[in-house]
Amino acid sequence: MNSEPSDHEPINNGNLSQLCERLATLSASSVNGQSWPGEQLELLEQADVYRWFVPQHLGGLEWGAAQIAAAYVELASACLTTTFILTQRVAAIRRIYTSDNIPLRDRLLAGILAGNTQATVGISHLTTSRQHLGKPACRAIEKDGGYFVTGQSPWVTGACGTTHLVVGAELPDGRQILFAIASDTAGITIPKGFNLVALTASQTGPVKFENVFVHPSSLLTEPAEQVLTVSGLTSTGSTQTSALALGLATSAVKFIERESLHRPDLLASAEALKEQQLVLRDRLLKIASGIAAGTNEALRTDMNSFALRTTQASMAAAKGAGFVEGHPAGRWCCEALFFLVWSCPQAVIQANLCELAGIE
Repeated sequence: MNSEPSDHEPINNGNLSQLCERLATLSASSVNGQSWPGEQLELLEQADVYRWFVPQHLGGLEWGAAQIAAAYVELASACLTTTFILTQRVAAIRRIYTSDNIPLRDRLLAGILAGNTQATVGISHLTTSRQHLGKPACRAIEKDGGYFVTGQSPWVTGACGTTHLVVGAELPDGRQILFAIASDTAGITIPKGFNLVALTASQTGPVKFENVFVHPSSLLTEPAEQVLTVSGLTSTGSTQTSALALGLATSAVKFIERESLHRPDLLASAEALKEQQLVLRDRLLKIASGIAAGTNEALRTDMNSFALRTTQASMAAAKGAGFVEGHPAGRWCCEALFFLVWSCPQAVIQANLCELAGIE
């Protein structure tokens, strides 16, 4: 993809449309959504999608935040699983290109842009996941000129399909290290991903470390307290997940619109949901581009709600057929639940709970 649309305009790119059509076809043919989407991910590499996220001076296209948000909506509408895996690979890419370890940065980025290197992240345990347990999920000790890491990164997406992992661990003094390491390093075990309510094909689950040696040359930055904040990148709260939620909702709205063409009883609902979709899309792009006020948490709350409502509406529209395994409405309903748990700030969870409980 060599074109670069305006940052403030919705993307209308023929190559993107073709990519989404192909992804949607493959997604529809996937057996129960359980199979690792290797072919879909190859399509992303062939389309140079990873270059969208990399600065120009490092060989990328450096698309703006609104461009990326719009593209995420389209991709997620075509295949949420593939797009979810993409976001985790992009999270790794961003940690890499903001690294002050220049030799490591340049080596990994060159491989990623050439399609020879794939990386994903395992950092949620440094911020939200398992923080309530009081004991670090992944621990590091400094000795013999490096660091030895033991424990697990509990939530890693697609580790089985990557060559490198961007992972964090905590030192005894409370400082944290963030490092990039080959996924086949001695002591690293990648079990099969969890059987999830949805998105099982993303192969999301723990990666285990048993006395894994991390050389200082693999550190993305110097050890620090709250190491994820050193680069200025946030791990949660961006518009990215909201874009994915809107993409899923868009699939449901399109289904209801198609059904309404021969079922007049659905017309009012289809029109109302379409109007809400367009309003939320405009709000997403404006917040992403910084030209509209509003918090990411408020946006995420509304996107979660919209994803839940539209997918359940698609089930109601599909009637009994939607409740049969293999119908997309059933899959969409399950996928909507993902947004209640994945990188979801507590304020968003509370707001969604209040809505579900009927509390003003």
